[in-house]
Order: sequence, then C-alpha cells, then structure tokens
Amino acid sequence: MSQEPLLPYGSPSILSGIAENFAFHSSPESFITARSLAFQKAHPHQADSRIPIRAKVLNRDVAVISSYDQVRQILCDEEIASFLSSSQAYDELMAPFFPPPNLLLHDPPDHQERKNVWVERMATLNESIRPLVRDIVLDHFRNIPSGSTVDLYKSMKHLSWRILLSIFIQKDDDEKGGEHADIEALHEDLLRGQFSLFPVSINTRLWRSPRSKGLHARQELQSILGDKVAHGRCPFAVGEPEEGKDIANHLLLFTSSLAAKGLASLLSAVLLNLYFFKEGGSSLSTKIQTLEDSKQRSNYIQSMILEVERLSPPVVGIMRRTTQDIILRGNQESAPPTLIPKSWDLWLYFVGAGRDPTAFGETADRFTPSRYYNSGFSRQDGFAFGAGAKICLGKDVIRMIVSAVVETCLGQIQGVNSESSSEDMVIRLQADVGDLPAGVQGWLGWKPKVNPEEWARDIKQLPTQRPRKPIMVVVQHQLAS
Repeated sequence: MSQEPLLPYGSPSILSGIAENFAFHSSPESFITARSLAFQKAHPHQADSRIPIRAKVLNRDVAVISSYDQVRQILCDEEIASFLSSSQAYDELMAPFFPPPNLLLHDPPDHQERKNVWVERMATLNESIRPLVRDIVLDHFRNIPSGSTVDLYKSMKHLSWRILLSIFIQKDDDEKGGEHADIEALHEDLLRGQFSLFPVSINTRLWRSPRSKGLHARQELQSILGDKVAHGRCPFAVGEPEEGKDIANHLLLFTSSLAAKGLASLLSAVLLNLYFFKEGGSSLSTKIQTLEDSKQRSNYIQSMILEVERLSPPVVGIMRRTTQDIILRGNQESAPPTLIPKSWDLWLYFVGAGRDPTAFGETADRFTPSRYYNSGFSRQDGFAFGAGAKICLGKDVIRMIVSAVVETCLGQIQGVNSESSSEDMVIRLQADVGDLPAGVQGWLGWKPKVNPEEWARDIKQLPTQRPRKPIMVVVQHQLAS
C-alpha cells in the first residue's frame, strides 16, 4: 500500500527563522544532525536519520536533503530536474557577483547547448595542465626550506591561487607579478560581500558595507578579465564579441576565491590522507610507491581522491528552487515519499549524502582509500562536483590538478614531457596527527560517528570546508632518485 507524501520534518516560525539562519551558517552538519536526532526521538520507528529537514534560511522555506538517493533523484531524474531552477535559487546569492551569462545560473533546456560549447573549450586545457601544475608545485615547495613548519591549509590556498590563475590568466610580458595578487585581493572582497550576513549595499564616505565592497570588486575584476580576453591573455579562443563577454564571465567563476578555497580544501584533505593515514602500518604515500607499475599507482591515487571527494567535499552542498510541487521517493522502502511544495528551496547536503549507509554500507563514514580501486571504479562516487546535467564543468580539470599535485609530491608524475629544466623532488610531510581534533578526524573519515558539537567546533563548513585551527606540518624535500 502506497504512503501519502509528507512535508519535510519541522515547522519553523518566522521568528525562529532568524535563529535557524545563523545556526545553519555556523555549522550545517550540527544544524542537520540535531534536527535528525529530534525526528528520531519523536518517531523511534523511523531508523533512517537522513529524512528531509525543513528549515527557514534567508527567510525562505527550505528542505535540506542529505539522503544519497534523494540527492541523486534531484540531480539526475530528468522529470524532477525539469521542475527545478538553479537561477532562481542563486539569484540573491550569486547573480549580483557572478552575473549572467554563465552556466551556473542557466537552467535547462538552454543550459545543455551552452555547456557543450564550454566542454569543448575546457578540453583544450587538458594537455597543458599537468606539466604546468608540476612546475608550480615544485617551485612552491622549493621556496619552503626543507624542515620548515607550515600551516597546511594556508600553504595549499597559496598553491591553489597560483595554479588557477596560471591556468586561466596569462601574464603580460612586462608584468612584474603584482596583478595576480591584485586579482586575488579583489576576489576576497567579492567573496566577503557575497556571504555577508548583512546583505545590504551601503557606500558612504566613512563606511562601506561588505556587500558594497564586493560589488565594486566584481566591477574591477570584470574590467581586468575583459581586458585579458580582448588581448588574448586567456587560454580560450575568442570569435564574436559576445563570446568574449561569455568567456570573461566564466573566468570570473574559474578564478574566484570560492574556487581557490575549494581546491585548497580538497588538496589539504588529500595530502593529510596521503601522508598520515595508516593502512597496514604504512602511509598511503609508501603504499603507492610500492605498487608494481605506473598504471596501478595512478589508479590507486584516483581511488584515494574519489574517496576524499566522497567524505570531504570542499563545498558542502548546492541549491535548487522548485517551480512546481515535486515528490521524492523515500530513502528506504519503509520511508514515506516527501512532498516539496512549489517555490521552496532545496539545499542538497553533499556531506551527509556521501556518508549515507544505504549507499555505501557499514563503512560509509570511514576513509577507505581502496574503495574504488578494488571495485574497478564501478562504485557510485560522491557529489563533490554535483551530478546529472549540471555536473560541475571543472570536474575533470580539478581532478587532473589534484592527481598532478600528488604525483609530483611523490616524484613520479606520469605522462608529462615537461620542457622545464627543474629537477624532480620527493615531498614528505610530517606531523603529530594523534593530536588532531575529533571533528577534523571525522571530516577526514578517520574517526566514525563524531558528534555534531565536535564537528561544529573543529570544522568550518562555509563557504568551503576546512579545519578551524591550523594543522601545522613539517615539509621535507629532496631530489628524486
């Protein structure tokens, strides 16, 4: 007998919406877990904690989705997707800072035609990325004296900026190096304005609101990037003038602070696992280097990266807005379907979905680097780049960057005939990871069932995930043999 669809759990009032807005921005993990536990207490017969949660965020009705199956329904079911809008969901948060035309704010059916153009453009980058990343990584670590102690995330953020700006913005011949720093500073102002909890643009002689500064930074960046495109200082060929505007708008996204911090988040988690996670008493870096051939090593690195994406996605989720009522089937056979009314926002929580035991079994919240390697990459992966028709355009580029960083650190980057005269180095990181906070270990998947209070205390989740306190590591490097 079929069950009647139910609204998401919870009934926030207008007054409680203010408190919920701050609670969600403080720690989405704590916010969602607390409400899931409250549901289980009120409905003990429902064992599944990944029921849709109703909230009031930014004064809108929101359904927070953390079930793997329901996230996949929303992103991959064409009928459901036809009743969802990205542009409406991101209108207030993104459109003023990343104006259209851009793929993020495009909805089907026009989205796919424009995306096909960008897929072809991005494919032209593939051959050049690996040698470029290799040289930047070697230079980055060469400038850190061997034996020095660094903040890992801060170091990876600096590296991420260098990589992204070097890929997407070519320096002028007479440039001294300051323009990249200016672009980075402007993007930081833009991000602070975008995520300001004071969403009003005020500009006086004595004070400017973060939003006003962010909008001014966007104008400055559009001018700089437009000039780069007009003078052929970007990797994409330009035909008609309208193409130039389209490319400049996407460069604003590709070089954004959000992109750099997302890459830094992913690289930090990958390197922590590479050097400090023990399997059979050995680090993964040691295990990879003992594999017989380059194909095995490359596949194991890819498996590790996919597992990090599943457990520790840099961006915790994305939004959609319903354009008419939709019904999602339950996460389990015993769970009733969920009714999401028209004009509600869907917040897809990738951290929860990637750890759903109905999709990943008893080890869902544990880091298992060989998970995809042993299955021949046939297992479903996480949602670090979304899924379906609007899967992130930069997925392949970012994965190539991350794998190139790992292979460079191990002194065995494959498939590159670099013209650089720089010698390969082997990079090693050392730290006392036994002192890592419980929330950080939970974020990495080293410690299962970390409570939400520890997660909120130790991990900052917005705009991207990272440890709240610096993780200090000792950098060692030597010439590769």
